Amino acid sequence: MSITIEQIDEMRKRTNCSYEEAKELLEKNNGDIINAIVEFERKHRNGFKQKDYQRSSGFGEKLHDGVQKGFKTRFIIEKEKETILNISVNIAILVVLCTFPVFWFYPIALIAVYFMGYRIKIRKEKGEDIDINKMVNNVGGKVKTTAEKMSENEKKKNGNGGEKKDDDDYNEITVE
Repeated sequence: MSITIEQIDEMRKRTNCSYEEAKELLEKNNGDIINAIVEFERKHRNGFKQKDYQRSSGFGEKLHDGVQKGFKTRFIIEKEKETILNISVNIAILVVLCTFPVFWFYPIALIAVYFMGYRIKIRKEKGEDIDINKMVNNVGGKVKTTAEKMSENEKKKNGNGGEKKDDDDYNEITVE
C-alpha cells in the first residue's frame, strides 16, 4: 500500500514525530493512522526521545535546558570524605524558595558550615567539582595580600614607619 503525504501530515500533527518515523509507522501498519499512533505511543511511553522531541527555540528551550542541567548538577556538603548532603541544585533552589521568610538563615548556615570544617561543593554533570571552600580561601588570600601591600605602600608613602598623615582622606583596596 502506498502512503500519502496527507496521512504522513496527519500522523505528524497528532504525534509530533518526524516524516521518516511517520512514514515507517504508517507503512508498518498498512496506512492505518490509529494503529500507527498507538504504536508510536507505546514506543514513546517512557517519555519523548530527545531526537524526536521538537522544542521551540528561544526562552522555552533555554529554560528546559537549564532545568535539565540543574537536575544533573549536585550541591554537596562533605566532612572528612563523608557525604552529609547530596542533592540536585534544583531541589536546593526549591527549598530556598519555599522557605523564603527564613532566607537570611541560609548564608549564615553556609558560613557556619564552612568554619566548622565542612567542604561545600557543586558537582557539574560531567563530574567536575566547583569547590566553594577553595574559592573562599582564594578570595581570603587575595584580601590578605592586598592588605599587606597597602600597609607596605602606606609605610613607604609616609616615610615615618607607617604612621598616617593628616592629609590622607581615605584608603583604596583593589582585589583582583
